[in-house]
Amino acid sequence: MSVGTNVEASPRHGLARNEFVAMMSMLMATIAISIDTILPAFDEIEAEFGLDPIDSPISLTITVFFVAMGVATLVWGPLADRYGRKPVMYAALALIVVGALISTFASSFGVLLAGRVLWGAAAAGPRTVILAIVRDCYEGDVMSRIMSFVTAVFLVVPILAPGLGELLLAFGSWRLTTAAAAALAVAGGIWFGRLNETLAPESVLPLEFGRVARAAKTVATNRHTMLFTLATTLAYGAFFPWLGSSTQMIGTIYNRASQFAFFFGLNAALMAVTIMMSARAVARFGTHRVLFLMMSASVVTAGVYVVASLGSGGVPPFWLWFALVTILTAANSSTTPLLQTLSLAPMGAIAGTASSVTGAIVFIVGGILGSIIDGFITTTVTAFGVGFLVFIGGGLLAVLLGRSPDVEPAL
Repeated sequence: MSVGTNVEASPRHGLARNEFVAMMSMLMATIAISIDTILPAFDEIEAEFGLDPIDSPISLTITVFFVAMGVATLVWGPLADRYGRKPVMYAALALIVVGALISTFASSFGVLLAGRVLWGAAAAGPRTVILAIVRDCYEGDVMSRIMSFVTAVFLVVPILAPGLGELLLAFGSWRLTTAAAAALAVAGGIWFGRLNETLAPESVLPLEFGRVARAAKTVATNRHTMLFTLATTLAYGAFFPWLGSSTQMIGTIYNRASQFAFFFGLNAALMAVTIMMSARAVARFGTHRVLFLMMSASVVTAGVYVVASLGSGGVPPFWLWFALVTILTAANSSTTPLLQTLSLAPMGAIAGTASSVTGAIVFIVGGILGSIIDGFITTTVTAFGVGFLVFIGGGLLAVLLGRSPDVEPAL
């Protein structure tokens, strides 16, 4: 996807736009790789640390990562508004390397979890800073197109990451799956050196509790930002069960475990194509129109899904189910970056803090909502469609109520 000229450099970040997008995408991929590359190694980790495979705590390696990431999101934004985007990005990448190496050389499961906690807290940094950098440099439909591609990486790479984990396991132990993220973070940090600092000197904000509290209050009381943050949270809540329960649905409910990797990857590829098409549509029709059409299509498709599932005893024919799931996940992943862009639109003066506050809400609340749906996906697939119908329907209502952005705040 071309997001702009290959020749002219932005006066703010100093790079050709395509290189800028590629760099931001690689840094976002570092977070995504950190989350799921370890999944194929679960059996090996359980065996090495003597964990009970029947009642294993291995899923904590994912849970503690997300919890730490959600909480730490609140910290990185104010730091980026005070010290600049580049120093904070370097600090976050360095901590990712430390957390990944602690995990890699862990001598016990407890040490592995400690490494994952630090790793998750550090991973919140690049995501927060990337959103602030993009908001520093772009706005409107151009920002939407850039965020579409960058966010696509964050949503799609976790789906492809288990395949990378399997490849790494073919060459060594489970420790390669954690070391890979450290190597990627180092490479991303080296490349990041080409970027200019994007925080303008006059936009530097003091790191004072009162100022941060006022900024957080500004975010929380901005009707436009909070409505679009609510819509983003609901979109993530609808999508997370695909990551958490796709194995259950494809492998157990439909008894196609041997074909799981193929269908998982096919879904990811179709998601990527849809996201790129959506970004092109934004350039022609505008962010709001594309967003409304994609979310409306999701609601209609989710309604068809629920009717088909209930009419089939909770397990519709596989190919019908997979087609509906693909439409839902593809449309949802296309709208998420547009929602994030619009939520930050009035927050240019406090982009770092705003991305922290909204990011914490999205990950913590979205994760809880997704886990609720996961709990109902046992012997039927109906709950997945119900989750989409309720969450995206609520998100569409929030979008309709939040169409007019408030005046950009000044603190």
